[in-house]
Amino acid sequence: MWSIQPEDVLASAGAESAISAETEAAAAAAAPVLLGTTPMGADPDSAMFSAALNACGASYLGVVSEHAAQRGLFAGTQGMASALYGVTEGARALAVAAQL
Repeated sequence: MWSIQPEDVLASAGAESAISAETEAAAAAAAPVLLGTTPMGADPDSAMFSAALNACGASYLGVVSEHAAQRGLFAGTQGMASALYGVTEGARALAVAAQL
């Protein structure tokens, strides 16, 4: 039989929330650099290369944003699970006490 410690699950939820916030902050700080490349020259190739770099930066930021959102959702689920484990353990303790 295994046992769940609700406070440990809640601590993990807090850690996931912190990681999500840190990821979002890092992406926000990097956004100007990732989206702000300028052509090296006045030729069409430089303009296309700069546009490609900006598109790659935008794609990366989109993936990072999705990842941070998913971590945030996971943290919320862990928080709910922690509360549910606590309620379940309380109900189990009451049931055991009632049988004594």
